[in-house]
Amino acid sequence: MAEDIALVAINVGIWRRLAVLYPSPTTRWRKYAFVLPVCLMNLMQFIFLLRMWGDLPAFILNLFFFSAILNALMRTLFVMWKRLAFEKFLEQLTHIYREIEASSDECSRNLLAMAVAESRRLAIFNLTASFLDILGALIFALFLEQRTHPFGVALPGMDMQRTPVYQILYVLQLPTPVVLTIMYMPFVSLFAAFALFGRALLQILAHKLSRIGQLQSEEQRYQMLIACIQLHITIARYVRNLTALVSSIIGAEALIFGGIICALLFCLNIITSQTQMISIIMYISTMLYVLYTYYNRANDLMIESLRVSQAVYNVPWLECGMAFRRTLLIFLMQTQRPLVIKAGHVYPMTLAMFQSLLNASYSYFTMLRGVTNK
Repeated sequence: MAEDIALVAINVGIWRRLAVLYPSPTTRWRKYAFVLPVCLMNLMQFIFLLRMWGDLPAFILNLFFFSAILNALMRTLFVMWKRLAFEKFLEQLTHIYREIEASSDECSRNLLAMAVAESRRLAIFNLTASFLDILGALIFALFLEQRTHPFGVALPGMDMQRTPVYQILYVLQLPTPVVLTIMYMPFVSLFAAFALFGRALLQILAHKLSRIGQLQSEEQRYQMLIACIQLHITIARYVRNLTALVSSIIGAEALIFGGIICALLFCLNIITSQTQMISIIMYISTMLYVLYTYYNRANDLMIESLRVSQAVYNVPWLECGMAFRRTLLIFLMQTQRPLVIKAGHVYPMTLAMFQSLLNASYSYFTMLRGVTNK
């Protein structure tokens, strides 16, 4: 099972225990107990958001909270909907991982170990940072002069600020640091782990290509070249499957995050409270971090695929026979197109595209600010 693979053990373990992945007849109920209360909370946030319509700064701030939790729900429901596809992809990853782990090539195992260590560090950091961030929002609400729920919620015909309604709802929101953290961050960390594994595979491929010139006989060089081609085919299939798996949800998140970042930047322009300014800067930083994690890891994978192309080009061929040269030329042509993960099945996930998203958000912000200043 994928949970036994150190690369993804933390996040897959969380989802398995909640029956989001690998549910059994005795654990299937857990995913409903996990998701339905958050759905109810998000609905109450939407009702509260409608009440804030006349107060633009409050509306934008609560829009961020509503969108963040809606996005967490989208991720979890998407994984539940695509459960079989995720489990199949994890099975493919496990098979490749086990092959490398069992190989006699120490360099390949070291490259894999580096990817595992980085993936685990990222998963632990993401879970910890998210938990502390939401815990801070819970504690911060206690120090405000006016009664305010950490996440604004409302019900028709009910005063949410009166006793004991306020206290009951506040207590009900106490589990949110744990619930929202394990709903929001595993998807981000798993995507990073998938991309890191793809990058490690490409590094292993480049290492094997560099060894071809060290082999003594032409037959050995030819067999190593064939093995490299087969590994490249495996990696290309892995990246295609990863793109098919996550492309749509990441494309939707890019649109949501871009719009919310634009709104929060606009909110910075109209508020005067320093506390709110600090909060908004933290919210913007959180979304930028998630987007950067996506695009930076995908960009690393693409760059490594370009290095593989250069490694193929550098394979010595002058002393080899015609069959080797012909095979090497075909392989070189195959590696000219970099392996990229696409958001929304359209846009390549690169740092250049990440910068374009930021530029677009800032352009909409300046346009909106110009209209309101008039």
